[in-house]
Amino acid sequence: MVFERHQIEKSQNHIENIVDYDAVLRANAFEKRSQQEAFDALRNAGVTAFAIYDRTLEKAKDAGQVKVLSSEEMDAVRVNGASVKHGATYVALISGKEGYYKEIREDLYHRIGKDKVKELNTSIGPVLELYGATADSYLKMNLGISKLQAQEVANRGFNVIVRPTNYRNVTSDDLQYVFKRLEGIPHVTGMIFAGKEALGAPNLTDETLELLHKNHIPLVGIEAVNQLQYEPQQGFLEMAAKDNYSVGRVYTIAKDELKKITPEEAAQRFYISDIERNIRFNLFPMYETGVNNETVLQTTINYIGMTTEKLSTKGYEFGPADIYPPYTPNPLLVVITMIGAIALFVYVAQMLVPMRKHTQLVAFFGISLVSVVLFIITSGTLITQIWALSSAIMAPVGAMIRLMEEWRRYDGARPLGAIKSTVLAVLYLVIAALFAAIGGMYIASLLGNTKFFMEFAIFRGVKLTFVLPIVLVIIAYLQRFPLWKGRMINSKEEAKKFVVEFLTMDVKFYVFFVMAALGGVAWVFVGRSGHTAGVPVPGFELMLRRFLENTLYARPREKEFIIGHPALMLATFAFLRKWPTVIHFLLTIAGVIGIASMVETFCHIRTPVFMSIMRGYDGLLIGALLGLLLIIAVRFMMYVTQWFQAREVDHE
Repeated sequence: MVFERHQIEKSQNHIENIVDYDAVLRANAFEKRSQQEAFDALRNAGVTAFAIYDRTLEKAKDAGQVKVLSSEEMDAVRVNGASVKHGATYVALISGKEGYYKEIREDLYHRIGKDKVKELNTSIGPVLELYGATADSYLKMNLGISKLQAQEVANRGFNVIVRPTNYRNVTSDDLQYVFKRLEGIPHVTGMIFAGKEALGAPNLTDETLELLHKNHIPLVGIEAVNQLQYEPQQGFLEMAAKDNYSVGRVYTIAKDELKKITPEEAAQRFYISDIERNIRFNLFPMYETGVNNETVLQTTINYIGMTTEKLSTKGYEFGPADIYPPYTPNPLLVVITMIGAIALFVYVAQMLVPMRKHTQLVAFFGISLVSVVLFIITSGTLITQIWALSSAIMAPVGAMIRLMEEWRRYDGARPLGAIKSTVLAVLYLVIAALFAAIGGMYIASLLGNTKFFMEFAIFRGVKLTFVLPIVLVIIAYLQRFPLWKGRMINSKEEAKKFVVEFLTMDVKFYVFFVMAALGGVAWVFVGRSGHTAGVPVPGFELMLRRFLENTLYARPREKEFIIGHPALMLATFAFLRKWPTVIHFLLTIAGVIGIASMVETFCHIRTPVFMSIMRGYDGLLIGALLGLLLIIAVRFMMYVTQWFQAREVDHE
């Protein structure tokens, strides 16, 4: 199942790079180069499509397609058979732009009705008289998609991305009007709705979807600002569901945010979005001011070019974007995997709460039967999510408990040699990681479908996958090692005694400071985990992340290779060398962070599964190297300490 998922993800390697067409024309007006030179530069930077929005009178005026005049300005114009109305707005034809004038006239008739639009015969040619609203309202009113503009984009050799706004009290005629404008336009490769509503919402989205299919135009959703799911647009989610979630996903950066970051950082964000979040449509905003003494357009071209170059090195190609097919894995294989997750749950549960073999079998078959029935009578999403969450928790816990059992094999022996202890530290880390990988494979299989790929459904309980493994490993540790007053808490009587003693023990004042520090660590640890934005990332860590992103196939997580894996190796070394139990306990708890994080990586289903595998591998490799260095450093410090102590004894 994981291999099949990988094949589907690997084949989705075409990306559409998009820029706002009107914005390019405005920016180029302030440059010496010609329009053709500007478009050639954009093409060389990797731009494959231009977005066209509903035209407004203001845009048409700025582009020199029509003149917009006030009633005062019209006083100087001779009008045949009529008079100028005070407060009206006038739209006049520009010679050579007759096609645009006719389109705008058609748009106005459709938008506000012929009773509010009157065509006058004047000394400057035909003029449209608009009344009933202010000039500013008319200037900013959405008119419609321009077929002429779409044809311009196609004639320049680029694809067309259409961004219509919805009509008020939308009708079937409105929808037909929009799609009629697109007839005969080649290479319309996506429709991204503008505004808070999908075209046709709330009642005619089915008709919009039918027209999209008829014209072979992909439906594309806008990724939310927090990079989780989609910006709310009424009707979009319903349309996506009826399309079996086979839609595109576009990433952009808000203009206010773009002002704050360098072109290099902007390029990096687009790059990471594409390789980690199944983004296949990049909508590049224009910089409002140039950077490094370059024009606005050249600054924009530069960061688009940087993004394209980074993506090219990963094997991506550019053009009409790939759309994920409506994929769901074989239900029988899903059921078998779910039963495997149940087996994992029972296996780890009996290591925490001892059960007889008979009880284990009854629990396994009983839970399996209920789960399979629920999977059959429901859509299967909820029950598979439950067992994916169970796997994310139980796999790292099971790995750590098995590791504890291995440690106990050496419990009564004298301290092992430093070299053997170091070799076993590496070996046990790898074994724990492989055990935990079982959970990762279960998650990748159970939730590996288009609904999760495109993030219409997300893994629930990410923060639990960090907190619960630590809690359960602490319980397992207390059951197996004499940490609490030299006793192991491995029976009901010992557990009750522990609770009473713990709650009634005397507490020194400094303990409150220790607890506050631990609380701060926990806040950072949990706040930095999961789908949503939490604790901010400091600048130096961002620099490290960018270096790793650009150096390795997949950036490993710092909590794995900096904290978890080295700590787990040192925990093994500490136990085999007979260090104090409390040190071993703290290192073990730090170690579970890395193992749990490896499994949690697979909870981000939007990330290609091969990238999640490589992220875990890279983290394991670097973590093992840092763990070796940590063990060597600790040994060196111990030797130095012993040398100084020996010198002090000799001196005395």
